[in-house]
Amino acid sequence: MEMKMRITDNQHKIIKEDFVAEYPQISQLLLDRTLDNLSQEDNIFIFPNDLEYSPDLDKDQKILETVNQKIKTGNVIGFLGYGQERLTISSRFSNESDDYFLHYLLQKVLHINLTSLDIALSREDRLYQLLMYLFPKYLQAALRKGLYKEYQRFSYNDSHVKGVVDVGNHLKKNLPFIGNVAYTTREFAFDNPMMQLIRHTIEFIKNQKSIGREVLENLSTSRENVAEIVRVTSTYKLANRAKIIRLNQTKPLRHAYFREYRKLQELCLMILNREKHGLGYQEKKIHGILFDVAWLWEEYVYTLLPKDFTHPRNKDKTDGISVFSDRERKVFPDFYHQNHKIVLDAKYKKLELTEKGINREDLFQMISYSYILKAEQAGLVFPSKEKVVDNEIGKLAGYGALLKKWSIQVPGQAESYKDFVRMIESFEKVFIENIDKDLKGKTNTV
Repeated sequence: MEMKMRITDNQHKIIKEDFVAEYPQISQLLLDRTLDNLSQEDNIFIFPNDLEYSPDLDKDQKILETVNQKIKTGNVIGFLGYGQERLTISSRFSNESDDYFLHYLLQKVLHINLTSLDIALSREDRLYQLLMYLFPKYLQAALRKGLYKEYQRFSYNDSHVKGVVDVGNHLKKNLPFIGNVAYTTREFAFDNPMMQLIRHTIEFIKNQKSIGREVLENLSTSRENVAEIVRVTSTYKLANRAKIIRLNQTKPLRHAYFREYRKLQELCLMILNREKHGLGYQEKKIHGILFDVAWLWEEYVYTLLPKDFTHPRNKDKTDGISVFSDRERKVFPDFYHQNHKIVLDAKYKKLELTEKGINREDLFQMISYSYILKAEQAGLVFPSKEKVVDNEIGKLAGYGALLKKWSIQVPGQAESYKDFVRMIESFEKVFIENIDKDLKGKTNTV
């Protein structure tokens, strides 16, 4: 019998003993395992760590962590399954049936239209449907490395011999001898199992009536990338799909240079195997799809800030701030503005319960950022549930920077996705006004 459980992110009250008793296999496979370790599993898809421009995973972050005999969840949401056990980790801002908040973050950050998600599907199936929306981004990241080529064996029968004579085929095809010779060559070619897998995924998505066209034609770059793949996979045949899936499963890409293609390969296999095997895909392996909501939240906040804010990228080592004046060492706040002398960090945490509450780590981080940047204001931007927060934490002794907390309220109940979008856009407006007020206030005092 199938066992299902739904929990939420940033939850601290799951009794470990009860969880292990009810979900022995999942608990054994997931409890206290880091995301870094879990990401090595072929059937676990973790967004966005796979994209070229995304940050590295927090290697110590855990999906389910044991704290004082209770299980704590972190900033990861999604679905995981093993055998008959099914675990859904939802956003704490979702309800029993919908996770509008996740869909909205993806829509804002990735500039995709998610209005066509099939509401008749289960929560789990909708998560898998999201994989198709992610496909163009992963295709683009891979193609930045150029079209993937590898050696393939080709058979010819003509008078221009440039390979190894295939004696068997030659005797079969060319007696009596009229000038042709059967031979085989090894050529460095685009038309290979990896590229064929991408082509099969494209054709599969095209055939999804409600979303196919929308997914692949959303951006001009998507259309161009699809056309390029179609151009180089001239031997594509629908009948070969099972064979192509099998070849890619048995020979995953390992070369470090083609990491983006390896992640695209995983995504394609998940999309195609989902259709082929349904829920029971490789029952003896843990499988699922996970989203790092902390990253999504950070990128979402950036879409709401004035365009002249700097957004450092830790992975790319861009726009960091120097810690020392005499040697190179940099730190990377989420956002800062040199002229307005303000630095901000996006935190996907529960921070609305206390007026001035902030943990030790975040406090010291804010102090160091504000000191290095000579900021007059520093603060945290977080999602709240009950109310909009615009609070002063306090003014620092000594240097005197003002520490603050700002929130963007997330609607708790919405009748539809359209209704959710309307409500959160009104809360975004409040946040933007609060930030603008602080920036203008500072400008006037300078």
